[in-house]
Amino acid sequence: MTGAPTAVHVVCLGNPWHGDDGFGRHVFERLRERADLPPAVELFDAGIAGLDALAQLEGCAKAVIVDAVRVGTPVGSVHRLAPSDLEAPGGELSLHELGLSAMLAVLPADRPEVVIIGAQVGDVQAFTDALSAPLRAAVPAAVAMVVDECAPRAGLSSG
Repeated sequence: MTGAPTAVHVVCLGNPWHGDDGFGRHVFERLRERADLPPAVELFDAGIAGLDALAQLEGCAKAVIVDAVRVGTPVGSVHRLAPSDLEAPGGELSLHELGLSAMLAVLPADRPEVVIIGAQVGDVQAFTDALSAPLRAAVPAAVAMVVDECAPRAGLSSG
């Protein structure tokens, strides 16, 4: 196939054994069950890949990254963010969050369009795969936002 890439890669990040930090994994599982995603959509469970997830952004026109975020809003709120909307991580954040920021910072100039679907987390509990009630309630909204991002659009531009 020649020409510009047309695929959408959905890259779900998170540590499945750190409670709400595993939000991306829960969204991945719901998306994997859907039969209505366009054929050009590829799903990736990137876990805590950080910089290693760069390979999953290759060969696509658009990347939708799903992750737990801290943007100062109520726990469980779901946001559509651009990479520029994320602040540099502070000392209290995990290495996983540093990995997302670092990954976005090192994307090449010819990178795909990148959208982040993130759910605001509160305290992250270790050694559990269960989401808190607010994050569990946020999963359907995040899935709907990802599906919307994957829908083919006439005249779609990356700007």
